[in-house]
Amino acid sequence: MQRAWEAAPGDTAGGRHFIGRTALVYYALFVGLWSATGSAQQGPDTLSVEQLQKATSELRATLAGTNEEAYRQILTMVEIVRDPVLDTTSVYDIVIHFDPDRYTNPRVGSYPLSFDSQLIHWGRRVALFAQRTSWQSGRLYLRDISTAHEAWIRTSDARLLMGPMRKKLPFDTAQWLRFVYSLPPYVDLHSMSAWLRLIHPESRELANRRRLREIEAESNSLLKDLKP
Repeated sequence: MQRAWEAAPGDTAGGRHFIGRTALVYYALFVGLWSATGSAQQGPDTLSVEQLQKATSELRATLAGTNEEAYRQILTMVEIVRDPVLDTTSVYDIVIHFDPDRYTNPRVGSYPLSFDSQLIHWGRRVALFAQRTSWQSGRLYLRDISTAHEAWIRTSDARLLMGPMRKKLPFDTAQWLRFVYSLPPYVDLHSMSAWLRLIHPESRELANRRRLREIEAESNSLLKDLKP
């Protein structure tokens, strides 16, 4: 190797050939590392308008089936919107609005589920829904428009709280929806306590502002470059 680099001045063709091959090797390694880094930073592709509309329609069907009149009455808005704080990856928030005052049933007075119970119930359905998506979801925001009560939970936490399924979830959409609809609206006290510990009573606007402040404070911290 050393002799090749120290070739005689007259041996310029061999030297150029060796240097050229070496440069190509280093260039290929550089391009490979750059591509891998770029892919990690870009994350998954963003959803197209058509994909977003389809995902929203599937989510709405997951939350309220055709035979679930009460849920269809109170469900006022379902949105899948990109997380505005994370600018390096495509992560989407799930935003759901409902109005329990729209519930009408001559045999029942007011809507039977509390806000927390509604968030847990729909959170479980969203957790199952998130297992079937090709895109990454970040947080589930639920808002009661009759009282302006809003809270959120990470979809990853919701999936964790669901625990392992005793049986494999059906692949067929119709069978999968029947399984989702069969989930009882209430959970046991132990499970409810676990859910409540991970539910954050905060609006999406306030949550995003707080997260941006935390990111700015961390970037300006004098201790950010110190290694533990």
